[in-house]
Amino acid sequence: MYQPMPQDETRLDSVGLRSPQLMVALGGRGEEDTALVRAAHRHAQREGVRWRAVHVDNGRAGPRQRLALDQVLALVNRLGGEVRILQGAGRARELHEYAVEQGVASLMVGRTRPSGWRFWRRPLAERLLRYGGAYDLVVVAEARQRRRFRPVRRRQPLGWREGGVVAGSFIVALVVAWAFEFWLELANLSLIFLAAVLASATLAGTRAAMVSAALGFLAFNFLFTQPRFSLAMVEREQLLTVIFFLLVAVVVGQLAGSGRHRLMALRSSREQSHRLLTFSRALSVATDRGQVRDVGVTTLERWLGVPVVFLDDDAAEGGLAVRVAVPANARLGAAEEAAAAWSWQQRKPSGIGTATQSSLRWRFIPLVEQERILGIVGLELAVRERPLGPDRETLITTLTRQLGMALERTRLVAELGASRLSEENERLRSALLSSVSHDLRTPLASIIGSASSLRDLEPQLSRADRRELLDGILSESERLNRYIQNLLDMTRLGHGSLKLERDWVSFDDLVTAALQRLGASLETVRVEREGAGGLPLLYVHPALIEQALVNVIDNAVRFSPADGRVRIHARLDEAREWLEIRITDEGPGIPPEQRKEVFDMFFTGGEGDRGRHGSGLGLAICRGMLGAHGGSIKALPGPDGQGTTIVMYLPVAQEEHTHDDD
Repeated sequence: MYQPMPQDETRLDSVGLRSPQLMVALGGRGEEDTALVRAAHRHAQREGVRWRAVHVDNGRAGPRQRLALDQVLALVNRLGGEVRILQGAGRARELHEYAVEQGVASLMVGRTRPSGWRFWRRPLAERLLRYGGAYDLVVVAEARQRRRFRPVRRRQPLGWREGGVVAGSFIVALVVAWAFEFWLELANLSLIFLAAVLASATLAGTRAAMVSAALGFLAFNFLFTQPRFSLAMVEREQLLTVIFFLLVAVVVGQLAGSGRHRLMALRSSREQSHRLLTFSRALSVATDRGQVRDVGVTTLERWLGVPVVFLDDDAAEGGLAVRVAVPANARLGAAEEAAAAWSWQQRKPSGIGTATQSSLRWRFIPLVEQERILGIVGLELAVRERPLGPDRETLITTLTRQLGMALERTRLVAELGASRLSEENERLRSALLSSVSHDLRTPLASIIGSASSLRDLEPQLSRADRRELLDGILSESERLNRYIQNLLDMTRLGHGSLKLERDWVSFDDLVTAALQRLGASLETVRVEREGAGGLPLLYVHPALIEQALVNVIDNAVRFSPADGRVRIHARLDEAREWLEIRITDEGPGIPPEQRKEVFDMFFTGGEGDRGRHGSGLGLAICRGMLGAHGGSIKALPGPDGQGTTIVMYLPVAQEEHTHDDD
């Protein structure tokens, strides 16, 4: 047992992650690796350390081993571990060097021993002990020990394609060797049969190469060595030539077949990676649960060639309901619905190819993320002519896993959006209550005070005093009416019920009407109007544009100092397509960071509801009214940086194009 490194030492590995304190070595064997991963998870939780599962890929793993490894790696991710795949032929050396490089404190391996006739291969733990290292070597006793002699797998005979490649390459080599027999020496003739072995390995794999090597050995011995047409050989040189040919053919065939196997595996992996990347991109652009569900079901149906359904909880019916089916006529029977309900409750797969109700035509896979079930994917695998291979099983597992993660993402996004909407509604509700409580109470208090004075003190009041009180009541009533009108306009804008009743009107008439509505509030400032003459008629909703002008001019008057100047200037742009209206005051101005926020509802500049900013609805209503006409509004600094200029843009309609709008 080796001394562990200090646990407070941290390093960064090649991918930029913090080095783990515990590393578990996976061997590509499902049951043993599962036990190792669970033991590592328990140890990491008990010690409170990070852990990582490492597998050394030597390129010789078959489809079933890759499927088992994918399932174990998925378990590692679910249990909170990290995954790293190393490339190399020597498993013990690669694990040792990686553990030393990362500075892990403990290396966990399974309790294994060599199997079969390869007695010279020592267990992994013994091989790691020979290297030595500054880490604890932990052998998990509960990891299932392999049997010494494993049953020999029954190999399938050569298929038609493999047999054809072997026969064709052998016949071609035999004909060529016979043709060049008198031109080449015996050793050179063997190269022709060696070429046949290479061709068989490249086109059909290792088994075909071995068969081609055996046929070449027999034909070479029977037809080209002395005595002819006999397997016996009397010359030592010929015997050595035939033996070396067989050895070289076996080695070359193994290497070429292994290279072909690696190439096919790489091609399959690249194709599957491309499919998964395409699937991930399609899921990433899906914005809601329905789109993610449709993408997942359609992709599974296209790549597997089987009917696919997606089931989800139906609150109205109190059970599962089919949300999407591809093709649309795919239906589930009573037994299939019961199996889907069992998968929903137990969160385990059921149906064909599983341990539960394997006689069914469908397989049901629950999508579980963060201990939450998000739906059931159903696959009618019985329609396939051949059962699914390990690669297809891995594809199904990966696709359903990505679909589950995408559904979880849309759920979290929806919850976040609902939370933000709730916060925004609460903020608007608070602002509305605060604004209403102030902007309604202030004019009402003034009206009530003036009215009570007229009633109780009428004999003592002069005619001028009574007129002043009545003017105050009228002014505050008009102010209250404007505020209520703003609330009604904002409500109509928010619900989309604002209808434009357009008519031809001059801009000068709109400004005059707005100034008349403001009345006595304009007595403290000087209003200057420029550019109203010579402008074309506007085809707008007169009342709405008038209200927008009232709100902007009222703001300018409220912020202007006593005897200040409010300037109203209008002009056409160069193309005579837009009317630009500038309303400038001499107030304190708007900070640059607030020039966009002033058009939001209930924005009052930070002074609360009791400042002179008002309710924070006026400019928001202006933006909505101008937007309904296709216009816009923005805030700019005043001339020489003093005051504020509110710029409004309205489109100028041509009279001949307006008849369709009437």
